[in-house]
Formats: sequence, C-alpha cells, structure tokens
Amino acid sequence: MVDSFCKETLPRFLYLWGEDSSGKTHLSLAIIDKAQANQKKALYLPLADLVKTASPEVLQSLENLDLVCLDELEAVANNKQWQEGLFHCFNRLQDSGCQLLVTSRHNPATLQIELADLRSRLATGLIYQLESLDDNAKQQVMIMQAKARGLDMPIEVAQYLLRHHSRDLIELVHFLHALDKASLAAKRRLTIPFVRQVLHYGQN
Repeated sequence: MVDSFCKETLPRFLYLWGEDSSGKTHLSLAIIDKAQANQKKALYLPLADLVKTASPEVLQSLENLDLVCLDELEAVANNKQWQEGLFHCFNRLQDSGCQLLVTSRHNPATLQIELADLRSRLATGLIYQLESLDDNAKQQVMIMQAKARGLDMPIEVAQYLLRHHSRDLIELVHFLHALDKASLAAKRRLTIPFVRQVLHYGQN
C-alpha cells in the first residue's frame, strides 16, 4: 500500500480507519517519508494538535503539494469552522490533483461530521480498514520509530516495553519521546536496565 500510493497518481484520495492500535499514524508517516524519498512534496498534518493550537487557515495553499496527510480526522467533530475549512481544502486538492491521505478511528459512515458537504466528500475516497496490530507488529513499529529518532532499540527492549509499560501503541510511541530525551541526557543506549530506570523514574 505504501509503495503503490506513493509512486502512483491514483488513487487521489485514500481513507484509512481503525482502532488506536492499528498503526494509522505510523503508516501515515511512512507514506510521507516514502513520498519525499520519491521527490514528492508531501506534508503530514496532525489534526488533533492543530485543532487545539491553530486555525483552519493552516490548510491554505496545500494544493501546491503533491501529497497531503490529514491524521486523526475525528478531531474536527463538533467544530464547524474546521469542517468548513476542510471541505474547501478538499475541493482545492481535488482541483489541483494533489493526493490526499486521511486517517480516523471511524469509517466515514459513523464519523461525527455535521457538515453534510464534507461527509459527502469523505465518502468518495478509497476506504481501507486497518486491523489492530499484534505484538510482533507493535515491536517492529517501536523499533522503526526509535530508528527515526536516531535510536537503536533491540528487539528485547521492545518486548520489555510491551510487557512492563503498555500494550497501547500510542502510549508506547509517546514513551519513546521520554526515552529519547533520557538517552540523550545520559548518553546511554537503549538497554533493558536503562529503560527500567526511565520507567521507574517516570512512575515516581
């Protein structure tokens, strides 16, 4: 899916949905990275953060890109201003030929979007449901996310985190931020004793 969506001009609009542990954000970032490696102008936008900190004006001029990813679409539920901004953004992207990737916890039919015009646009995408990742897949996501931060995470460390920290992928990826800072400050590699120390410090 990653290779075909990044290399081809079709489909123009891909809609991925699934539970929190289905790897939507990880897959979105992988698609953006792959598109950029293929010399495409691509941008990832985390809607959950943007709705809290910015206005829909950040959606202006996206049509000048080759690929746009809008992650966590459910963040615009009950927000008329953002829904209208997304509707007009969709139209501009469609007119320009820019590819669009949208992710959400919900399929378009059950997503709480009040703006009827936006709901109709969402239904035009190629829709895929992502299944929840098993532990082996979560370990690989952790290792790849760590690598993207310049960290080497051995498989036994990823297994340790699943057993002793959380099985929720979002919590695991968030914990990587703490590990990244702690590893940099202490100039330590990611070993089980070091990760245990960071976990213990965070719980106190």
